[in-house]
Amino acid sequence: MTSKLDRKRAAATVPQADRQAPSHYRDDPDAVSLHTTRSDYDYDDVPELPSYVESAAADATVTTSNAALAIPPDWYRSIAQPTINRGNRNASSSQAVSIGCETSVRMEERLMDATALHEYITHYIRKLPPRPMVRIQGWHWQNRQRTNKKKEKERVFDFDIVLSLQPFLQPGSNSDWWSSYTVDNSDKAHRGSFRQTRAKGYKHDIEVGEDPKPDLEAWCREFCESSSWLKVFRISRNVAGLEIEQIKTQLETLVKSTHYRGHIDITFPIVDKNVDIYSPHWMNQARITWVRWLFYLTFLWLITWPILFFMTKRWSVYNVQWRWSQQEGAVKRYATISEGDWLKRHANLIQSLVMDKYHGDATELPTDVSVDTERRRSEIRVPQVRVGGGGIGAAVSLLQGGVSVWNQANGRGDAGWGADEC
Repeated sequence: MTSKLDRKRAAATVPQADRQAPSHYRDDPDAVSLHTTRSDYDYDDVPELPSYVESAAADATVTTSNAALAIPPDWYRSIAQPTINRGNRNASSSQAVSIGCETSVRMEERLMDATALHEYITHYIRKLPPRPMVRIQGWHWQNRQRTNKKKEKERVFDFDIVLSLQPFLQPGSNSDWWSSYTVDNSDKAHRGSFRQTRAKGYKHDIEVGEDPKPDLEAWCREFCESSSWLKVFRISRNVAGLEIEQIKTQLETLVKSTHYRGHIDITFPIVDKNVDIYSPHWMNQARITWVRWLFYLTFLWLITWPILFFMTKRWSVYNVQWRWSQQEGAVKRYATISEGDWLKRHANLIQSLVMDKYHGDATELPTDVSVDTERRRSEIRVPQVRVGGGGIGAAVSLLQGGVSVWNQANGRGDAGWGADEC
């Protein structure tokens, strides 16, 4: 029987090319969102989540439309760092789901002009929010028979669910929820060298005073005027004010409520956290393509890596901080939604995906789904009651086994589906 989730998932997985592109960006005052989300949910089978009496929502209305749709196309070609998925029975992360790279690369001759670089960072890169993700993985160990008739212990991933938090950040047009800054003179950072240093001439004695720190324009000028063939300018973007531990704890409780007894890993990777501006030298071009894997496989990297490391001049002096929430006196304001409200909104969806053993990005799936946490009860292994031996020992064993079976039947025991098999 086709479930409500299955029918709606099909609509959410329509290829991007078939979807109608938005005609307005979010910062257009005349644009009207036609996407609405129900708010009258009823959750009977999830643990009570914390309330936020001391908090206040931001002025902007919360929507589930992807914030990336409001972002204009990149001015320059974005190059993703090369990745390789190698099968590994003990891999700590599922290879079936790709969430993107933490760092993307731009390599254009035009960006070697200080004015062009400064405008690109100021008017585009710093207004582009990163993509904080929530990744929920469940796995267990099992023995697998190999061709040589030997059993090997293998990690099996039961589910791998990815949810993006980017739609709940404010757009770049709202500068109240992000800020940019260059590193202070006292900070250790890459300042045109292969190693991290403080500003030249910096002294710890505060009585001496400090020179004003360079602004972004000065750093862009220094980078572009450098005569080094191999150089990289990095812009870093982070998310502040997000209570990761709170989300992690509540998600673990949510997953366990489905009687899942495997290992649960919850991580918070940030996609597009860094943007690296590379000089368009042929050696830089080779290091971000498949050629690098040729060096890895032939072990030539043992020779080339130290050379490239010491020859490459790096600048990592500019940061952009996006805020999920910010404290204003005794009141905590949120960009769009609190952690507790986000958990409530996605509770049923996450439980349904866990029960479905889902692998993939669930950001655009509908959240108003029904969930049956008892669907996998047939996979729960109930302990056997042994009454051999007779006498008092048999009676005690029978009593203990009966209590264990009763607990499993009522969802209070340790047994469940997805537990280790070896």
